[in-house]
Formats: sequence, C-alpha cells, structure tokens
Amino acid sequence: MTVKPFALCVRLILFDQHGHILVLKRSPQSKTNPGKWELPGGKIDAGEGFDEALKREILEETGFTVAIHTAAGTAMQETDEYRVVNLVMVGSILSGGLSISTEHVEYRWAGLPEIAALDKADWFTEYFGMYMKGAIPAQE
Repeated sequence: MTVKPFALCVRLILFDQHGHILVLKRSPQSKTNPGKWELPGGKIDAGEGFDEALKREILEETGFTVAIHTAAGTAMQETDEYRVVNLVMVGSILSGGLSISTEHVEYRWAGLPEIAALDKADWFTEYFGMYMKGAIPAQE
C-alpha cells in the first residue's frame, strides 16, 4: 500500500459588518470538489510561508488584501495525489473590493444556518461539523 504524502492548504474566515462569513462556490470544472462551497484559500507553493501563501490566495480569489489574526482549526481532505491538511485562520479585510477568480463561480456572505445548508467541499463539511455547527442557535 502506497501512503500519499501530506500537502498543506491555508483557508481564511472573513466576516462582513453583519457577522456573515465569505464562502465561495468552486467552478464545475475544478479538479477537486467541483461545484461545492468553501472558504477562500489554497495551496502553499514550495518555499512559501503559510501567511504569505494565505494572503496571496485571498488576493487572487477575492481581490481583498487581508490581515491574519488567529488559527481557527484544521480539516483533512483526500485527493488522488495527497492527504491535504486545511489550516483555517481568521482574518480581516484591509483593502480591496470583492472580485472572485475563475476558480469560483459564485460568492455569498452567509450566516452559519445558511452555510449549514450549502453543498460544501468535503474538507469544509468536516471543518463545519467540528468547529462551527455548535455555534448555531437551536431553532425553536
């Protein structure tokens, strides 16, 4: 049995002024998780620090320049080639205007109940269940 190597992806939780989180819908042509919703971010390039990679990915995918504040958890993902660790951070927008890249076809600023109902990427489903789902108030 061949064991796949690990790869690291960095993701960012960004909030708007109403406390909603930015989520992006992957292109139907994406190699992994086509048509699924996720947090912005991506792979770290060789020789790149994770904060540098995260800021680059966010700028490429959203048009925002960001500050990174704290770690918010991890989630795993299996691809054909790698076991991917997604490191999720929390940040804030410093400048820029929202303009998504061709990697994604749609965006939303969504509350936790709306995110719970979205068709999420496999790693984001795992992350949401571990870290975010408990923050949704019970519906009466």
